[in-house]
Amino acid sequence: MSNIDGFIRKSVVYINPCIHGGKVAENIELSGHELLDFSANLNPMGPYEIDTIREIIGKALEIIDNYPDNRYVKFKNSAAAFAGVKPENIIPTNGSSELIRLIAETILEYGDIVLLPQPTFGEYELSIKLMGATPENIEYREVYQGNGEIDEELLSRSKAVFICNPNNPTGTLITGSDLARLAQKCQQNETFLVMDEAFIELSDPAQSIAGLVDNNPFVIVMRSMTKVFAIPGMRIGYGIAHRDVAAKLENIRIPWNVGTIPDIVGSWLLDTHTKDPSYLERTRQLIKKERIWLAQRLSLIRGFYPVTSSTNFILIKIREFGMDSGELTERMRHQDILIRDCASFRRMGHDYIRVAVRTREENQRLVDALGESVAQWGRELAEKNIDEAIHQGTIASRTNCEYYPCHFEGQDCTFCFCPFYPCLDERTGGHMVERRTGGEVWSCADCDMVHRPDVANSILEALMACEDRPGDLKHIWKQVIELLL
Repeated sequence: MSNIDGFIRKSVVYINPCIHGGKVAENIELSGHELLDFSANLNPMGPYEIDTIREIIGKALEIIDNYPDNRYVKFKNSAAAFAGVKPENIIPTNGSSELIRLIAETILEYGDIVLLPQPTFGEYELSIKLMGATPENIEYREVYQGNGEIDEELLSRSKAVFICNPNNPTGTLITGSDLARLAQKCQQNETFLVMDEAFIELSDPAQSIAGLVDNNPFVIVMRSMTKVFAIPGMRIGYGIAHRDVAAKLENIRIPWNVGTIPDIVGSWLLDTHTKDPSYLERTRQLIKKERIWLAQRLSLIRGFYPVTSSTNFILIKIREFGMDSGELTERMRHQDILIRDCASFRRMGHDYIRVAVRTREENQRLVDALGESVAQWGRELAEKNIDEAIHQGTIASRTNCEYYPCHFEGQDCTFCFCPFYPCLDERTGGHMVERRTGGEVWSCADCDMVHRPDVANSILEALMACEDRPGDLKHIWKQVIELLL
């Protein structure tokens, strides 16, 4: 603790900033070129009518020398029509991050207990701690698998419960009917139910509980336009609450928190899609189709276990994979693709990654890059094991390998990755096959040459004749394998 910390609010001194995805700018600085971002969960169809948005921005610049109207009458009317509520229920904000902070400032006091189903979005915990309140972490599965139920005793001693629906990072969705029952229990216990619906329009808007706010002042709903309309650079979102609660939130909202350009563009987007929801309907159809396609292909990677999702991203358990989330994320960055390392989420450890659902072409690039990362990792392991074998001068049994048997049961694997792969020689029994994730790949599933002890010994003897490194594999191929074909 520095000397100045003694003069800083204690709740600030011990808070660390949240880690987020979407770090394209800083990674471009590292790589020097464009990257494909699967770490941010945006509408895969991209910004709606971007040319029209540019025209609207151009016209908005004509009044850029004036302050925005802090009442945001037009935006409130547009958001209310889109969400199916009244204008007095709407609180305009500079994205959902500001809204989370604003809600915490409005309803929480020092010492309050707030229930947080984990794992979930980290900004909730930050804002809770900032206000001196105490987050009480519970298992998210208790809420989800319990059909939105939370223990009555927990609710009775809690000031609020924050729920993300669909949840980030798991992608799971609790039905609106289950949440309606929870909302009623929260009202009976005078506990605020803060519902983050940032991804609801990309999942199933019929499950929204925005319509409950009129009769339940303990329900506060958060909406983000960033995800729905793929405009993360234009910070705009809105809250939905009972008119009395909304008035309190409006009273302490930072003046002019929404700039002129986000105000005008946001109002136009909401008006457009209230009149014609077909774009968002097509978006949900695309997400569902691509999510199924991508999840199937991810599940083909050994050690990858995609978690069932209801929205535009997929959480993947990689605990049984050979790399942890940090190493895999870094390897993928070198493939010019960003994925989300979920180690920053509570209860995730280094066992999970998260990827967005994008277009088919982009999703194929993700799968190919994952395949290349795995192959590269395998080659590195092979070189390491070959080096060890060279120095030992003996065949090292690989029956204890987590991937054993890789080809034929009962055989010891000397090399976890064939030093000649891909040999492209069909005399070995190998051949080109259709890759289940798309395209063709050389398969050596019918070749057992490097698993034969006598052949493995000959390869090792040839390798040991080299200095430190394997040397000319083409020469070794001719010296050992070619004679057997």
